[in-house]
This record gives sequence, C-alpha cells and structure tokens, in this order.
Amino acid sequence: MAVQAQRPTTSGKPKVVTAPVDANAAATGDKQNIFPEAGFVGIGILNPGAPIEIKKAAGNTRNKNILLKLSNEWASGGQNEPSIMFSNGDVSNPKNLSYWTIGARVSGDEVLKTPQTFKISHKAGSDAIEKEFFSIDSYEGRVKIGDVNTQVDGYKLYVEQGILTEKVKVAVKNSKDWYDHVFNKDYPLMPLNVLDEYIKINKHLPGIQTTAEVMKDGLDLGQMNALLLKKVEELTLYTIQLKKELDETKELIKKKK
Repeated sequence: MAVQAQRPTTSGKPKVVTAPVDANAAATGDKQNIFPEAGFVGIGILNPGAPIEIKKAAGNTRNKNILLKLSNEWASGGQNEPSIMFSNGDVSNPKNLSYWTIGARVSGDEVLKTPQTFKISHKAGSDAIEKEFFSIDSYEGRVKIGDVNTQVDGYKLYVEQGILTEKVKVAVKNSKDWYDHVFNKDYPLMPLNVLDEYIKINKHLPGIQTTAEVMKDGLDLGQMNALLLKKVEELTLYTIQLKKELDETKELIKKKK
C-alpha cells in the first residue's frame, strides 16, 4: 500500500511520488500518511518554495481566508493543546530535546465559556517541564509575558522582571485625576503647622502611599505622577506664601528703622 502525493517538477507540472506505508497502520492509527524526505509539499501551489507551502486565492470573507487549521477532539472537562512545535533533537540522547511550541490551550467545557489560552512555551534539554513565556487569555484578554503566576484584577498585561522602553504614555480619563485645581482660589491648602504635625505622626506626606502599601499593592505610575505634581504645586503655593510673609516682615523692619 502506498500514499500518493503531487510533487512539482522543474517544468512546473506535478508528478506522482509514492512512499511505503505500514500495512497495519490503519489498524494501529499510526503513520497513515507519509511523504518522502526529499522534495517540497505544495497545497494550492504547484511550485512550493518550502517543505510545506500553502496558498489560497484571495477572498473577502474572513472565515474563507483560513489557510491552516489545527484542532484536537476533546472530552468535556478535559484539556487539549493543538500546537506547532519547533524542535532540536539530540541523536545520541533522545531525552535531550529542546523545543518551542505555539498553540492554544482549550480546557473544560467550551459551552460554559471556560477560558482558552494562546501560548508560546519552551523546553530546554535539561528542563523537566516546558516553561510558558507568553500567553493570551481569550475571554479576559489578559496577556502574560514570562513566568507570571499572580494575576491582580483590573489589569490586562502582566510582565515578569520588568519592561525596558524609551517611552511610556499614561492616559488620563478624568480631569479630576490631574491637579491643576490646586491653583484655584478656593483650594484648601493645608496650613504648614498642620502639615508639620501630620508628617511627625505619619512619616509621609498626605495622600502618598506608605512603604508597606507600595510593597503590597505596587505603584500606579499615572496616579503617582499626578500626586507628585500636586505636591510640587502645593510646595509652590507654600513658597509664594512664605515669600509674601518675608516681604511683609522686611517692610515692617524698614518702617521701624
């Protein structure tokens, strides 16, 4: 028994090539479709330029533009991961296998909308299990980069270790989250003597997180920048206030001379 495949020639016309198949393959469910090692496989193209090349005519319907579909059958409550694997094996030691996988994890009952995850993972030869480096939760839309186990509600991106970037822009949705109103005439600026007592008791400025709170909850960059602006504006008002008091004191001294 043999499997036939269309293989292009230099003239652009396909020819039939065959590969032997185990007579018991159909019964065992193994090796039912085998292609020879030499040559490329083309689907929808007569002259493939890669081991497998798929080409489809242009269309304007989204579902009709799917070129490759990977799927597994699954039982309710089970878990499947249809994936693509990129691997490097060690001929002398088959256990020393390194590979990357790109795939989708489908767990539980799809009807109940159990989360499904697209992920990229890696296993080095000495690792016991593969490590997940990137994943997207299909229902919550959460993106994880690195080995991130803790997920705090209210966020969409979780990154292990840190982010290095040349620019970060934080959007402000509400004008109340910015503090230009500090310069309004009716702004309740805390008297300096009251501020002094507050600092002595609490060991931090009003409205600013304590060290313990930052260690527990982290730091909101947008909120902290707004609070720092508020403190700079309040400090400016204190400076202007003290300058006026100093000028008045100088005038009184001049009058007494």
